[in-house]
Amino acid sequence: MTVADTQPAARMGRTDLGLLACCAGAGFATLLDSVVVTYAVPLLGTTLDAPTSGVQWFLSIYSLTFGLGLVPGGRLGDAHGRRTLFIVGLVVFAAGALAAAAAPAIWWAVAGRAVQGLGAGLISAQVLGIIQDRFTGLRRVRALAAYSAAGAVAAVVGPLGAALALDVLPDHLAWRAVLALNLPFVLAVVLLTVRFVPHRPPAAQRISLDLPAIVLVGAFVVLVTMPVIDPGIDGGRLWTVVGVCVSLAAATVAWERRYAARGRTPLFVPQLLASRGFVAGNLIALLWFGGLLAHSTVLTVYLLQGLGWSPLLVAAALIPGALARVAASSVSSRIYARLGARTLPAALVIQAGGTGVLATVSTTGTGAALVTTIIAVELLIGSASAIFEPPLRAITLSFAPPTHHGVAAAFLQLTQRLSATFCIALVTGVALAGDLRTVTPVGLRHGLLICFGFVLAACLLSFSPALRGTAAAHRALPRPEPAAPRVVPE
Repeated sequence: MTVADTQPAARMGRTDLGLLACCAGAGFATLLDSVVVTYAVPLLGTTLDAPTSGVQWFLSIYSLTFGLGLVPGGRLGDAHGRRTLFIVGLVVFAAGALAAAAAPAIWWAVAGRAVQGLGAGLISAQVLGIIQDRFTGLRRVRALAAYSAAGAVAAVVGPLGAALALDVLPDHLAWRAVLALNLPFVLAVVLLTVRFVPHRPPAAQRISLDLPAIVLVGAFVVLVTMPVIDPGIDGGRLWTVVGVCVSLAAATVAWERRYAARGRTPLFVPQLLASRGFVAGNLIALLWFGGLLAHSTVLTVYLLQGLGWSPLLVAAALIPGALARVAASSVSSRIYARLGARTLPAALVIQAGGTGVLATVSTTGTGAALVTTIIAVELLIGSASAIFEPPLRAITLSFAPPTHHGVAAAFLQLTQRLSATFCIALVTGVALAGDLRTVTPVGLRHGLLICFGFVLAACLLSFSPALRGTAAAHRALPRPEPAAPRVVPE
C-alpha cells in the first residue's frame, strides 16, 4: 500500500479524465466487437457455406490471438511506454475488422478475426497498464469500474446496432456491416490517444524483453488450444500436439531459469509467480470469465438459431442485463469498500445461481415464461459481474510491482482469454453435439451446466486467504465524512 492508497479519492483532473476516456473508449470498441460477432454468425455461416469447424474457429480465434498480443504488449508497454503500442494496437484491430468484414470465404474471415484479436491484446495490455500507472486505491477500483461500464454500454449499443443492420440490409451485406460496427469508435479512440496518452509514463523504465520466452509462450498457447477449437484433431495428431506442448513448457522453464541466472528479468516475473494473491486472482478470473463468456455465446446462438428469434427480440431480451451492469458498475467501489474480499464470493454466488436457474428452465420454458426468465437471470448476472470484476482486477493487480504493471495486466488478461477460448469451444461444441447446425434445448442446458461448474469453482477459490490482505487494507480506507447540515438563514 502506498500513501496514496490510504487517502480519500480526489476529484480527477483533466488529464486523468482524458486518460480514462481513452481506456473506456478502447474497452467499448473492443468489447462492442465481442458482443456483436455472435449476431453475425448465422448469416455468415450461410453466406460463406461455412462448416461447423470453421464457425468454431471464427468464434474462438479472436480470444486465442488476443492472448498472444497481451504478453508482448504488456512487456513492450512497460519497457517503452504505452502510447505507441496503444495506437499500433488500434490500427491492427481496425485492419482485422476490415479484413473479416470483407472476407470472401470463411477462412479469410477467421484470418481477419485472428489479426483483430492480436490488436485487441496489444490495446488491452496498455489500457490496464495505464490504469495501474495512473490510479491507486479506490481510485483504481473506480477507474476499473468505468472501464467495465464501457463494456456494459457496448453490450447495449452492440445488439441494437447489429439488429438494425440485420433487419435493414440484405443478407450478404448485413453480417459484414455488423463486423464493421466498431470502426468509427476505433477512430475516435485513436484521436483521444494522440491527445491524452503521454509518450512515456513518468515511472516507465527500460527492461529486457525476453523475446525467446515470448516466442515459446506464443507457440504453446496456439498448440494447447488447437485440440479444443478443432475436435478433428485426434488420435496420433493429438498425442503429437500434447508432446510438443510438454516440450515447449519444459523449454520455457529451462530458458527462464537461465535468463534469470544471467541477472535479467524473465517474462514470468518471479515476484508475480511467488505471490499467492496474484496467482489466486488469476485462477478466479480464468474460471469466471470463461464461464461468463461461454454462457453469453451459447445463449445468443440458441436464441437466434435454436428458437429462430429475430435479432431485435434477442437484443430486447439481453439488453436489460447490460443496463443492469452499467448501473451496478457505479456502486462497485462502494460495495467493495464495505465488504472487501467478501464482495467476490457474494457476486459469484448470484451469478452461479442465475446460470443454474437458466439451465433448469431452458428445456421446459416456452414463450413469455422463457423470455421473462432470461431477462430476470441476465439482470442478476449483469449486476453481479459488474460488482465483481473491478474489485477482482484491483486486488489481483495490486500484487504487481510498479515496474511490471503491464506484464501483470497482460497475464491477468491472458488467463481470461485462454479460458474464453477453451470454454467457448467446449460449450458450443457440447451444445451443437446433437445437431451440427442448431443449438437444441438439451444442448443449451448441458452447455450452461458446464458454465455453472466454472463459476462455482471460481466462487470456492474466492474464499482464499491470500486475497484478504489487500482487501482488508482497502476496506480500511477512510470513508468521506458526511456533509455538514446546510444552515439556512432565518
